[in-house]
Amino acid sequence: MRADDLNEFLHSSCKLLLESLQLPVFYTLMNGDDGIHSFSMNEIQSNPLFDNQSELVQFLKPQVLHSNVPNIHTTNFGESFIIVPLLQEGAEMAIVVIGPAVTLRMTDEIIQDMLRDFNITETLEWTSYLLQLPLLSSKRLYHIGILSYHLLNGVMLDVTDITETKFQFEQPTNLKKHAEIVISDRRESLEFRDLFEIEKQLLRSIRNGDKTAFYNMTLSTNFDGPGILSNYSQLRNIKNLGIYVIALATRAGIEGGLYPEIGYTLSDLHIQYIEELRDYRAVVNAIGDALIDFVDRVSECKRKHLSKSIATCQEYIFNHLYENIPLSHLADKVGLQENYLSQLFKKETGVTITQFIQQEKVEEAKKLLELTSDPIATIAAKLNFYDQNHFIKIFKRYIGLTPKRYRNKNKFDI
Repeated sequence: MRADDLNEFLHSSCKLLLESLQLPVFYTLMNGDDGIHSFSMNEIQSNPLFDNQSELVQFLKPQVLHSNVPNIHTTNFGESFIIVPLLQEGAEMAIVVIGPAVTLRMTDEIIQDMLRDFNITETLEWTSYLLQLPLLSSKRLYHIGILSYHLLNGVMLDVTDITETKFQFEQPTNLKKHAEIVISDRRESLEFRDLFEIEKQLLRSIRNGDKTAFYNMTLSTNFDGPGILSNYSQLRNIKNLGIYVIALATRAGIEGGLYPEIGYTLSDLHIQYIEELRDYRAVVNAIGDALIDFVDRVSECKRKHLSKSIATCQEYIFNHLYENIPLSHLADKVGLQENYLSQLFKKETGVTITQFIQQEKVEEAKKLLELTSDPIATIAAKLNFYDQNHFIKIFKRYIGLTPKRYRNKNKFDI
């Protein structure tokens, strides 16, 4: 295809993509001095790091070199670009860049954290730029890449064609050599001799909710061995190690009977807390506290020896406390008759299904009373009690105090 024909084809294709997707579109030839051709509905603010769109596209250009499929490139600032090659007899003739968009809704807090990570001073220019970016799911980005590739090359790809290529980048040779040297050194010094067994013992103690085994294992273990996750900062190194350990603990806790929702929520909260710390010893202590938290919660679950049907009912109740939970729905959920389910639940737990739902709702209400300023009537309505009087009656039955008195005694300063 001659250069003029190629430019005409790209021009019309990019205009069509712009009208269809409502996203900025750019193209540039891989060999030539035609520069950057841009198409956008409105004048959009560009990344403050680049003086113009030409610099941005030149920066993105290497991301598609030697690739025969679209690439979804995400920058350190959360921007996602769809980079699509135009091929002719296997050679890359041009690239089309679509974007930017974001897959995570930007907030002032997220923007501040990102810029701080790269020692960039937050400015109105940065904030307005990132807040203007459209929000798209990763799935939609892939589908845009497939559609654009089909338009440019006449070939219909599958999502797996893109995702498989994304994870097939060759590991740098110097990194491979360094890894082999380090492995040999540690093998020679027997540094990994007991590491795997220590990890198994740690996860076993969490999975079993066995605090005694957990303490015995930690007291007899030297944690100063391998596990260097950052060569630049000891604080960053211990934080990375904490994130890794908490991820393992989360999986072990769920395998031990912890509700997945609880496990993943705990993981997020402990990791967020660790990231905020600025003292090495404080991070070490926080990791220990996180692991003990998992052990304690699994231990509490282990005290309840329940059949799969009853455990499923309890998990459903826990995840739907803010809804009406009829017995018929629970029975359908586990495939049992309502009467038999009621009898089995009472036999295994010692309480009726209604009592269990009330207990769980009261426990949730305690948190809302302690941690929010929501009116008591609002909390009653949220948790699907008949009315405020019914909520007060049930709450007092289990706690021995009215909601108001409980809040006065236990409310946190917000």
